[in-house]
Amino acid sequence: MKRKNLPIYFPSSLLILTIFLLGVSLILTSFFSLDIFRARVIDIDKANQLIEAKKQKENNYLGTTKVIFSQGFSDKGIDPRCLTWPSKLSYSGWSNDPKDHDFFIDHYIPPGKKAIICATPALSVALAIHPRKRFLYEVSKIDLDDGLYVRVVVGLSEVREPCKLFTGSVDCVNSILARQAVVKYEP
Repeated sequence: MKRKNLPIYFPSSLLILTIFLLGVSLILTSFFSLDIFRARVIDIDKANQLIEAKKQKENNYLGTTKVIFSQGFSDKGIDPRCLTWPSKLSYSGWSNDPKDHDFFIDHYIPPGKKAIICATPALSVALAIHPRKRFLYEVSKIDLDDGLYVRVVVGLSEVREPCKLFTGSVDCVNSILARQAVVKYEP
């Protein structure tokens, strides 16, 4: 007995809608998760000099010394190093400051490596729309380690309360926020 293959027909509007939704989802994914824009080049030598000067001024020879940089988002532009250089995430989460619960991301830079901060298009647009918001990052050094720790403060404290209201936890969007700014270092 011969078996007949029945052709499967898709309405053309359903096929077009599926392709459109797939395209929109790919664009949104890249908008919120691909860190392709250079946000800031970290001057490691300047950071080390400032850390050493602060350490001597405070007589803090043991422990952690940090320097805070609050600058504009002026080094922006697509940078191939954002796609090829490695990154080492240490920690990300919400600050405990009762006045401003900002989201921060900590990265480790091995000793003697150049580093850049790469941002997603979503963070780039957010900083461009709100020029009053400064691009804030801290560089710290622990005396037992030769590498540097960079904490990028993403901000976005507005997300914390709605997240807690809808899900009961402030951590519902942490995985998305942790990808907004990534510190990359040369291999």
